[in-house]
Amino acid sequence: MSNKRRAYSSSTGRVAEVRFIRAARKKGLLVTKSSHTEDRHQHIDYWVALKDSGRWGVDVKGNNLPDEVWCEFKNVAGNDGWMYGGATIIAFDMPEEGGFAIVDREELAFFCEKHVSEEIVDDKKLAYLKRYTRRDRADVITRLKLSDLQNLMSYRVWEYDKDY
Repeated sequence: MSNKRRAYSSSTGRVAEVRFIRAARKKGLLVTKSSHTEDRHQHIDYWVALKDSGRWGVDVKGNNLPDEVWCEFKNVAGNDGWMYGGATIIAFDMPEEGGFAIVDREELAFFCEKHVSEEIVDDKKLAYLKRYTRRDRADVITRLKLSDLQNLMSYRVWEYDKDY
């Protein structure tokens, strides 16, 4: 990844995280930033909770193109990707939905295991419902459409907080 692309990705990720915090608080949830270890090893960006109940780990995904998301089976080091992390919820920043597409991580992983072909492709244009790996990397990812997420039982939209 070029330095320019890395900087862009990092900045859009931070914007998505700020949007997420505001959207979650608008829903009355308490939001706490995860520790560096939880973020790096468990793929949990934030903990959210209702006032008098347990908490749920959330992995926030920004930098999506319209109508598509990328899901990670294996990360660039070849270890389990974020679909097999510790988060309960995945929050995809989807401006076309007016907020975050929220799905249960385990349901999403099950969907991908069931519907994504074992075929490995090396062209990202061919990665829809196929396993894509990049040259000289150990990652395995796939591309889904927003409509795939919308068909999951857990699918919800947490609207952006526009009143801040």
